[in-house]
Amino acid sequence: MRHEPITERLKSVPRAAPPDNSVPAANQNRLCPSVAFLQEYKFPYRYLSTANSAAIRNGTTAATELLTRGLISEDAYYRTWAGHHGLDYVDPELVGEALTRRDPSAAPALARRAAWCGVANRGVLPLQAPAPGSYHPEAFRFGGGHACASQTSITSPSALRSALIRRTRHDLAERASEELATNMPEHSAKFGAGAWHGFAIGGALVATLSGLLIAPGGTLLTVHAALSIFFLSCVLLRVVAALAYRPRAVCELRKIPNHRRPVYSVIVALHEEAPVVPDLVQSLKSLRWPASKLEIKLVCEDGDAATAKALVAQRLDRRFEVITTPLTGPQTKPKALNFAMPFCTGEFITLFDAEDRPHPDQLEEAWQIFRESDAALGALQAPLVIANPRHNLLTTMFHLEFAALFRGILQWLADRDLPIPLGGTSTHFRREAIERVGGWDAYNVTEDADLGFRLWRSGYRIGVLTRPTYEDAPETVAVWLRQRTRWIKGWLQTWIVRTRRATLRCRGQRLSANLVMHTLLAGTVVSALFYPFTIVTVAAVALISAANEGIRPAYGYLAMLDLGNIVLSFGAFTALSFRTLDRRLRGVALKRLPALPLYWLLGSLAGWRAVRQYFSEPFLWEKTPHKAHDPDGDFHHMC
Repeated sequence: MRHEPITERLKSVPRAAPPDNSVPAANQNRLCPSVAFLQEYKFPYRYLSTANSAAIRNGTTAATELLTRGLISEDAYYRTWAGHHGLDYVDPELVGEALTRRDPSAAPALARRAAWCGVANRGVLPLQAPAPGSYHPEAFRFGGGHACASQTSITSPSALRSALIRRTRHDLAERASEELATNMPEHSAKFGAGAWHGFAIGGALVATLSGLLIAPGGTLLTVHAALSIFFLSCVLLRVVAALAYRPRAVCELRKIPNHRRPVYSVIVALHEEAPVVPDLVQSLKSLRWPASKLEIKLVCEDGDAATAKALVAQRLDRRFEVITTPLTGPQTKPKALNFAMPFCTGEFITLFDAEDRPHPDQLEEAWQIFRESDAALGALQAPLVIANPRHNLLTTMFHLEFAALFRGILQWLADRDLPIPLGGTSTHFRREAIERVGGWDAYNVTEDADLGFRLWRSGYRIGVLTRPTYEDAPETVAVWLRQRTRWIKGWLQTWIVRTRRATLRCRGQRLSANLVMHTLLAGTVVSALFYPFTIVTVAAVALISAANEGIRPAYGYLAMLDLGNIVLSFGAFTALSFRTLDRRLRGVALKRLPALPLYWLLGSLAGWRAVRQYFSEPFLWEKTPHKAHDPDGDFHHMC
């Protein structure tokens, strides 16, 4: 419960009341100056003492702890602070738009502590919102000159921040959409394929069609052999990862005093997520990190009234800030992440999705690893675990895929400093690394993989964590298909970006590492697209042979090659997924594994949908709807 000082809500706060003499003078002297003045207004001493002790532990100010713990409202604190210093206080609801100069970068404006603002019925006033640790009024620069502290009015930081946001939000949205495309166009998916991509594809098509007219059998065999390189590269990657896999023990954490911990920022992009908001907020509140050093930015879009209403119903504390993005530019998650960045003050930043349940100690593990590593470690990926694997065939296969990817392949890549396609959620970053590589590409619908490869290209390493994040897999074919289409379209976008002439240069990086990167991208896309053709080829040759009709040797070799690809792919997937799978789920996985070829056919359908969308709707973000968590899921009580 918040406790207000004994003051009236007037435009001018009364003069200081006599101090509460029930508090010993010696104890008064020990209080942080940022809250000591509240004693004069009969504010409960025990709350001041509690905040003071927390400030010493956390390396903050007592005012910050008092506000974070909800022991006083922001309005009451700053109203009393202003009255104590004999300054005018402006009610937050009266503050309009800030009148700052337009700045293309827009971001620095949000950190300002003073600005000229429109105030209802009072015209334009210089307003100041001191930090919670400020002990005295200060002189601030307004426009071309300085204003004395006595010439400014005081308002709450939230009110001034809202005024600055109203002034800059459209500039921020423009920057979030276009900064990478403007400053590093060779790394943005906005510009699609280049001329040389068209030349290469056109040449390949002409050569293939000519070959089919002249020597169809040999041409088909040659094309299949070429495509088999992609299949076999994916198979080889899984086999090597399976052989190298060793289960990792949960990383041990050291006991480190809170005052050494930095501010940690959490960003969650939300769009039509009202059903999962209660579960999300509960999961975020469970993160073990000092509340006064944790900031959680919940990013919504204009017009998403249902999500906004659900967030209001949660009565969010000071750790949370709801940020609303204008409907400008592409309506994608990476644009929302870019928009939220200027609102963050943390040295480290992590991302979660609306349906996520991260391990409470995940931030702690990430920070301790960053702390003990050099600045070249740019990001850490936590493993994602599907929490509803028994629900149906789709969720079981999804669980197997995630186990193989996050516990097997990514772990193997990280151990060898190879490029890693990040997972889009539960990724922890050094803020400096994100800013150096230009942030997220607002036009790439798998911004996670793109950013991971861009970090690696810039010389950063990416590591993995041991504490997981749990989330539910899609349970219907329609939802699964939309999500997988978006993923494959994004990998196609990223592959095209990574094969532009400006990005093909290795710049001293290992050739083997570049080959691994293109295997991850091209292998995934090509395997999904051409898998049905291997099935058709094997079936056609088998039918012709069963009819005792002679077939040319080339077609027999073709069928053997395709059948070999299918068998090897099935074996490699099974080996890696079962090595990384929880033992208690192996029974249900064995029962459903024979349906894997049908699951891959569904993936191929998503692949061809992705190709169509790449040319018709390249930046369409097909939303994956989520619902409240199933409390009876396999992994819902693991945290």
